[in-house]
Amino acid sequence: MSQDRLYILVAKILCKEATPAEIADFQLLISENQESKEQFNNLKELWSTQPSDSNSSEAIEEAYLLHATKLRDLSPDFAELSYVEREQEAEDFLLYPTKAPWYQRWQSVAAILVFLMLSVVSYHFYGNKKLDNSVSLSQFNEIKVSLGTKTKVQLPDGSKVWVNSDSKLSYPEAFKGLTREIYLEGEAYFDVIKDSKHPFIVHTSGIDIRVLGTAFNVKAYKAESTIEATLVHGLIEVTKTEHPNESKIILHPHEKLIFDKLAKGESVIKHPVASTEKLAAKYSLPSPAIIISPISKNIADSAIKETSWIYNRLTFEDERFEDLAIKIERWFNVHITISNEKIKSYRTTGSFENETIDEALKELQYLVPFNYQLNGREVMITKN
Repeated sequence: MSQDRLYILVAKILCKEATPAEIADFQLLISENQESKEQFNNLKELWSTQPSDSNSSEAIEEAYLLHATKLRDLSPDFAELSYVEREQEAEDFLLYPTKAPWYQRWQSVAAILVFLMLSVVSYHFYGNKKLDNSVSLSQFNEIKVSLGTKTKVQLPDGSKVWVNSDSKLSYPEAFKGLTREIYLEGEAYFDVIKDSKHPFIVHTSGIDIRVLGTAFNVKAYKAESTIEATLVHGLIEVTKTEHPNESKIILHPHEKLIFDKLAKGESVIKHPVASTEKLAAKYSLPSPAIIISPISKNIADSAIKETSWIYNRLTFEDERFEDLAIKIERWFNVHITISNEKIKSYRTTGSFENETIDEALKELQYLVPFNYQLNGREVMITKN
C-alpha cells in the first residue's frame, strides 16, 4: 500500500469519514507494519489536541512545534525540519497527482497530517545528529545598558533584541552548532527569526527559555526575587536552570510566566492573578515556584504593560510603591530612598511616557500621599 494511500486513510479515519472497508484496509496495514502503527498513534494523539482553528497556518505550525517538542524529549539529538522545508514538503504532497480528487475535500486535514507526519519522519532521519555548541567565551559580545537608557541589538542570525536599562546581554559573534544560545541578566524583548533546525535559547539566572516562536519579553534582574517571561506571539518552552530534566512548560501566546526564585514549593499553578504574593496570601500557602497567568488578548501589543517599555512607556498596574520605585530608578537613572513603611505598601496604577523625574513624582502624588526632595539624582520620599 502506497504512502499516499496511508495519508488518505489516516485523514479519513481521524475525520470519522472512513468506510468499513477502508478501516479494514488500514487495520491490516498497521498490523503488518509496526512503524506505521507508531506513526498513526503519534498522529492520533496530536489530532486530539489540535487547535480549533485548523485551517490557520499558525495553528498548523503550533501543532507541529508542540509535537516536535515531544519527539525531542524522547531523543536529545532530535532536530526538527525547518518551517520552509515542511511547508515545501506539504505543498509538494498536496500537488502530487492522485487518481481521485480526495484532496479537494480533505486538503486542510492532509496539510496538517503532512506537517505532523514530517515531524515523525524527521525523528528517524535527523535523530542521529550530534550537538556541537563549542563557542569560546572570547568569541562572545557583551552589551551592557546603563540606567535610564535602552538599546536595540541585531544578533548574527538577524533576530532583533531590545535591551532595557540596567541589563546585560551576551551572545556569540556567530551562532555555531544546532542551537542559538544567549545569556541575559536584566530585561529584554526578543523578535526571533524562525529557524526550527537551530532553536533559540535564552539563559537566565533561574530559567532557560527555548524559543518555538517569535516575540516575547524576559525580565530577569539578578536583584529581584522573580523572573518573568511574557509571550506575545509564537511558542516558548521553559525549564528550570537547576533542574533541566523536570517537565518542560509550554507558554502560549498572551500568557505570562512568573518564576519565584525564593519559593519553597515546586508547584506550577495556572491562575488569573499574576502575583506570587497575592496567590500565597489567598491560599495561605508557601509561594508556588511558577505561576502562569493570561494577559489581555483584546489590546494592541504596544498596550501590554509587560512590553510597553519598548514603546517608551513605563506602565504599572496595581504595583506596590516600593516595587514601582525600583522601576523608576532604572527608567530615570535616579536613586530613591523611602523612609516610611506605609508608603512602600501603597498600590498604584498608571504610566509615564515623556515626563521628567520631577513631573513623574508630582503625578504620583495624586495617587499616593507623600512628600519628596529631589537633589540631583537622589530622591528622598517621606510621609505627607
